[in-house]
Amino acid sequence: MKRRTFVLATLAFGATGAAYANDDGLYADVFDPNSSFIRVIAPGQTFATIGAKTLRDLEEGMSPYVNVMPGDIPVSLGSLETSVTAAPGAYYTVVISDGAATVLEDEVTGSPAKSDVTVYNLAGAETVELYVPAAKATAIDAVAPLTGASVALKAPLTLDFELRSGGDTLASVAQVELKRKAGVSIILTQAGDTYRAFAAPNVYTQ
Repeated sequence: MKRRTFVLATLAFGATGAAYANDDGLYADVFDPNSSFIRVIAPGQTFATIGAKTLRDLEEGMSPYVNVMPGDIPVSLGSLETSVTAAPGAYYTVVISDGAATVLEDEVTGSPAKSDVTVYNLAGAETVELYVPAAKATAIDAVAPLTGASVALKAPLTLDFELRSGGDTLASVAQVELKRKAGVSIILTQAGDTYRAFAAPNVYTQ
């Protein structure tokens, strides 16, 4: 996955979003720094197994990052099975689409002054971009199908985002809260001619 550090002047001073005095959440740095993290994104699925951890009631098909030790880690969703060769200190997302698994390596900075925002394109064959209406600027461009891309945004802020392709807005997410030293994932899906996007904070579990 590619990453661009993206700090707009208007965002840096909090002019386009509400700031929050207290950031909270479960951050990856409470775990062994040599360990790894794996999660799944499988729209329509409600449970998965990562290593020895069974995860149920997945929100929108996205699991928490599961903390594992480096090595070959089995991942399963029903009858679909795959594995991730996890390197120390690395983050992975297993994307399930059309009954096939794609393993992506995520980029997580955990910056004390920024929030990691990652877009996953699970929508057909179109390349998409992440657009920030308040700043009238593109934060992430050219996210190919079944891939993801990340950007580090100044935090804390609350922003709206649009997923665009060829100048058209496919879907949007509103009031996304960005917290320092944390991350948010935005997933774009497609059913027929209908696009849908949702955003959720990154969560970690053992």
